[in-house]
Amino acid sequence: MKYRMLVTDIDNTLLNSKSEITPEVKDAVAYARGKGIEVILSSGRCYIAMLMFEKELGLLTETQLGISFNGGLIYESLSQKALTDYRLDREVAFEIIQGLKSNGASVLVYQGGDLYAEDKTPDVMDYWHRSFLPITILDDFHQLSGDLSKIIIRGEKSFLESLERAVRELAFGRCCTFFSADTLLEYCPLEATKGVGLEKVCGFLGISPAQTIAAGDQNNDISMLRAAGLGVAVANATNETKAAADLVMEETNDQHAIARIIYKYFS
Repeated sequence: MKYRMLVTDIDNTLLNSKSEITPEVKDAVAYARGKGIEVILSSGRCYIAMLMFEKELGLLTETQLGISFNGGLIYESLSQKALTDYRLDREVAFEIIQGLKSNGASVLVYQGGDLYAEDKTPDVMDYWHRSFLPITILDDFHQLSGDLSKIIIRGEKSFLESLERAVRELAFGRCCTFFSADTLLEYCPLEATKGVGLEKVCGFLGISPAQTIAAGDQNNDISMLRAAGLGVAVANATNETKAAADLVMEETNDQHAIARIIYKYFS
């Protein structure tokens, strides 16, 4: 199979543990693009927070696409124009928010490129510092009109696991729920998965999913690993992600796993 596109997760896959793109990975991406390979970033991050990585990799072109909000938003990188924009139904979103808050969660929400919270708790502020985005503190989320892009909670893994169990029945069948990291629990629209995002991008670019390689490390990457022609888990991936992958790399994100994938499959 001749692969035409690489879709890669950002955090702990493309980036090393210091949230950096190593020179080795940067050179490999340039090599792939020089051979006409599409390189697409796919993340739970807001599209605005993906801009710095697209710029560093030279991906800000008129034809470049990106996958944001775990597949909820497909956008043109240069113009930031949304091609698809799935949102959580407002009623569903606020029922879930209330369920999370009643179980002790400090909730953050995205509405498009805007980030909101109701309290400046340590977990909220830690997420804010890592998101590279401004945050607006509201008295009440009901001040927002319209539907929400996603709900996110940052905390210790054990707390998030208990929180997910507490609101599982409320969320079941109404939204996608997953851990995008050990410390991040997310609630997204039912249509928002990275697998759907990959398929949408393939449709826009005229590329078959069978001609794509997807790489990731976390459970929210599983759907795109399954949707791609070749799903690759980096060595630091979760056990669930490794089990879903067609191939598990020997290299971690700190050992330039993405560069290794590029030189092995796109040479």
